[in-house]
Amino acid sequence: MYKNILIAVHGEESEGYWQKISELLELIRPGVTILHVSETSLTHYGYVDQLASAITKEQFINYIYNMAVEKQQSIFNKFQELAERSDWQFEWKLREGNPAQEIGRELESGAYDLLILGTKPKSPGNTSSKVKEKMLANLSTSLLIIK
Repeated sequence: MYKNILIAVHGEESEGYWQKISELLELIRPGVTILHVSETSLTHYGYVDQLASAITKEQFINYIYNMAVEKQQSIFNKFQELAERSDWQFEWKLREGNPAQEIGRELESGAYDLLILGTKPKSPGNTSSKVKEKMLANLSTSLLIIK
C-alpha cells in the first residue's frame, strides 16, 4: 500500500475532509508530509493601490501575510490534534508561491507514492480546481482528492 504520502492542504477543507484524512492515515499508517503553500504574492488581488485606498500598500501587504500565518497555524494545529488523537506523526512543510508549482517541486524532491488534495467550496477567486488540473497534467504518482 502507500508508504509515503504528501498531503497538500490549503486550509479551507470541510470538516468531513478532516475525518476522512484521520481515518485513512490511522488505517494505513504511512509516512506523512503536510505541505501548505501560502499565496502571498498578491498577484491575484489585482491592483493593490485600488483595493487598499484607506490604508497604505504596506499595511495591506502586512495584513495578507498575517492572514497567511494565521491560516498556517490553524492548519498545523488541526493536524497536530489529529496526529495526537490517532498516534501518527507527520512532517510539516511551508512554502510560498504558486500552489501547483510548489506541490510539483515537493513531489519531485521526495519519494511520494500518493498525493492527497482537498477541495474548496466554489467561490470567486477559488484556484483549487486550477491546481488540480495542473497536477493531473504532470503527475507521476497516485492522486486522491478528498471532499
